[in-house]
Amino acid sequence: MKSALLYGHNDLRVEERPDPKAGEGQAVIRIHASGVCPSDIRSYTAATAAKRDPWTPGHEIAGVVTELGSGDTGDLKVGDRVAVDWRGVCGRCHPCRKGAANFCENLIKYPIAGFAEATVMPVEQLSKLPGGVSFESASFAEPLACVVNAHRALPLPLTENVLVVGAGPIGLLHTQVARARGGRVIVTDMKADRLKVAQQLGAHDVVDAAGQREAVLDLTDGRGADVVIVTVGIPAVIEAAFGLVAKNGAVNLFAGTHPKGAIALNPDVPHYDQVAISGSHDFIPDDFATALRLLRFGQVDVAPLISHRFPLDAVAEAFETTKQQLGLKSLVVSEGEK
Repeated sequence: MKSALLYGHNDLRVEERPDPKAGEGQAVIRIHASGVCPSDIRSYTAATAAKRDPWTPGHEIAGVVTELGSGDTGDLKVGDRVAVDWRGVCGRCHPCRKGAANFCENLIKYPIAGFAEATVMPVEQLSKLPGGVSFESASFAEPLACVVNAHRALPLPLTENVLVVGAGPIGLLHTQVARARGGRVIVTDMKADRLKVAQQLGAHDVVDAAGQREAVLDLTDGRGADVVIVTVGIPAVIEAAFGLVAKNGAVNLFAGTHPKGAIALNPDVPHYDQVAISGSHDFIPDDFATALRLLRFGQVDVAPLISHRFPLDAVAEAFETTKQQLGLKSLVVSEGEK
């Protein structure tokens, strides 16, 4: 089979590799859609990338089961359409028992190897796709699960003002989840084309980031947003978000900073203004299931987020397109498959 291998800094090659075989409790999945994630790009551009053996990135995938191994494979059958959860959690450790399986002490980060024609995974990491969910849509289950994780920590009564900072793919997922929860959604970004998509996907108001403070205050009767979700990992953007939140509001820092940085935060904001600050990292298994339900019932539409599709042979071009922030989401797809 063909597989993309990352050899080092900006060095991604498609080569022939042995077909995967299903071991006990495993399944082989023929990959139909695999999304390019910013974390893939950080691996691709890292100066230290050549310090490890060549490996196949890709963790946002959907495909078809083509082989089952021995042992207990549950109700999974050859031909089943599936999405893959790459985080194996034990369900027994202290964080898992407290509902924080995203911090499982025995976490297994399975090497999904999504940018290939096929891969092998334990069957317990596979979720069957409902009939109405396409492979392309299902490839968003992992990033959407991360978004769901963030929303579990955010109070959001009906019609509360929600500000989403950044209209990239993640910001547009947040926009739709906030709208589905009954929020009045405002989105800011520097790119007019992204703001147009935000409107298409249900944002009530969109704002050019250059004049966001005045615009957001005007849209919220001078109070600021009740909930601010920051999807841009730039310290200056994060700092500015605290000037956009209402008293007794909440700020979610969704994006990690790359490169790492620090922010200056006036402690009187969380104290006197009683602003709650939350972070969010990865997801728990129930978030993955919720993400698939959001896709199944049309509460989140990912089709407008897909700006580029590439065959596996052009995976390096897909990475370069994402690296240069062209369009929104790039997918590597099988020919004729959606």
